[in-house]
Amino acid sequence: MIERLYIKNYLIIKEANIEFTPGLNILTGETGAGKSIIIDALSLILGERADYSIIRDKDDKLIVEGILDFAMINKNKKFVRDNEIIKFLRSKNIPSLNEDKEEYNTIIIRRELFKKGISRSFINDYPISINDLKKFGKLIIDIHSQNEHQLLLDKNTHILQLDEYVKREDKNFNSLYEEYEKYYLEYKNIIEELKDLINRKNEFISRKEFLEFQLREINNINPQEKEDEIIEKELSKLENVEEITHSVSNCLELLSGERINIIGNIHFIIKEIRKLIQYDIQFSDILKDLETVYTILKELNNSLSNYITNIDFNNARIEEIRERLGQISFLKKKYRMTINELIEKSEQLKKDLNFAENYDFEIEKKEKESNLIKEKLKNIAIEISNVRKRIAKKMEEKIKKYFNDVGLENAEFLIKFWYNKKSNDKYFDIEFNGNNNKIETTISNLGIDEVEFYINTNVVEKKDHKISKNNNLDQNNKEEEFYFPLKKVASGGEISRIMLSIKAVLSDKDKVPILVFDEIDSGVSGRIADKVGYILKELSKSHQIISITHLPQIAVFGENNLRVSKQIKETKNSKETITVIERLNREEKIKEIAKLISSEKITDASLKAAEDMLNYAEKK
Repeated sequence: MIERLYIKNYLIIKEANIEFTPGLNILTGETGAGKSIIIDALSLILGERADYSIIRDKDDKLIVEGILDFAMINKNKKFVRDNEIIKFLRSKNIPSLNEDKEEYNTIIIRRELFKKGISRSFINDYPISINDLKKFGKLIIDIHSQNEHQLLLDKNTHILQLDEYVKREDKNFNSLYEEYEKYYLEYKNIIEELKDLINRKNEFISRKEFLEFQLREINNINPQEKEDEIIEKELSKLENVEEITHSVSNCLELLSGERINIIGNIHFIIKEIRKLIQYDIQFSDILKDLETVYTILKELNNSLSNYITNIDFNNARIEEIRERLGQISFLKKKYRMTINELIEKSEQLKKDLNFAENYDFEIEKKEKESNLIKEKLKNIAIEISNVRKRIAKKMEEKIKKYFNDVGLENAEFLIKFWYNKKSNDKYFDIEFNGNNNKIETTISNLGIDEVEFYINTNVVEKKDHKISKNNNLDQNNKEEEFYFPLKKVASGGEISRIMLSIKAVLSDKDKVPILVFDEIDSGVSGRIADKVGYILKELSKSHQIISITHLPQIAVFGENNLRVSKQIKETKNSKETITVIERLNREEKIKEIAKLISSEKITDASLKAAEDMLNYAEKK
């Protein structure tokens, strides 16, 4: 569970320490006091995208830190023992804060934002990426925001919600789905390669003559690796023979000429030093150094003599090099490539032209490979579809039970199935026999099913309307003509209750220990609100629940009630609005509920009603 949430410099929250408890935590307060900011801050430490404008104007750094205590739910093995949370932490080498380093009873998540656009994330003071933080967040907390009301009306999300339930209900579904995803990705890659081969073949047919011309042009000149650098150096030497000869001659004159003759002088010095050795042995080292210098200078003199003897001014070679450089330069400019890139291009052109003869063979080979995987995909997709349809009936029945609890006694829920429409892409369209009919559909990343949630909000008054049929529609046992898409018949209050029912059904098998509801009471009141509050209380027996509400019927069920309010803080030079979060005792809780009943103005009647409601909730 979340034991404590620390927020600093987040909009109107200057600094807040919010303590939560197991069970049902209720947040109440006037609109704009900062209740949703608390949920947004919680989302931030779960890896949601950061908006740096939320940092308070006078501050440079925002901090959100959550302390999670898993020891308190350690007895509930479906959450902690050998589950994905522990596996994730170990896989990322997150250090344990417990004496027993194999346990993760306490986990501290921290997110820091800086105005200069930097974000840092930590788990147990160990740096972690946003992507990994988001993955971890999905394992521990499920936030139901007001946006999910709209998502529930988007039929594209329905198959995902169904699959969440199926994964929890059927232990083999997850591995089956992962196998499908693996083959689907492999199949997509093969089809991309196949299409690329076909495109290259068609392109080659239209460009063959041009490619052959390019290959001839490059091969006629036949550039060699680093050839331009080598012959440019040679040209520089040949063009400067006269200056080179003059300089080398001067060196030889200095070394062994008649006027200076450095070598001859050193030879004379050596003879004199040899005479001195008989008088002082210290001259031995000097003699060795001189003899070394003498040997080096003689070798240098011989090298320079050989060089000047062999140097040749070859005008024909100069012209030959200039012509060759011109040819290479022409290719480099035309193709905008270096000489090494030209050599590589020549090799690639040869491969393309040689491979052209094998296009048909390679295409046929790829098609056989794709057909094998496509058959596997089809079989797995059909199996996935069958499992979905089987489990969907269980989900319908469970949601109907929760409908009774949230005041939708006269409503029924239906999960409708269609097969995907044909895409006219022969690589993804498939056929198979189902219920004695030939099914034509297409495989997608989710399989072969389209799913949409339908509802009949009044079982008693079944209107004589029919929804469109599809020849590959899965046949349900229910009277489908009385069901309509959610987005067409459900009101705002009904959507809230339907969403709560779906969340409750998922939570029955949910491994996520913390559920957060941001104004789940939207559009409901009175008796229905009481039922919603009771469901939240029931959910809190197996999960920690954090819920924002404006309704007294829900607030009374809270085991830990927190009031969020705005206060004006005055300083010498200015005033600022800050958010204050207070934990309420029983008396304060009654007053807060009375406020919700009488629209902020507390009366004796509202206090009496609040106490009666609280007594009633405590007995349920």
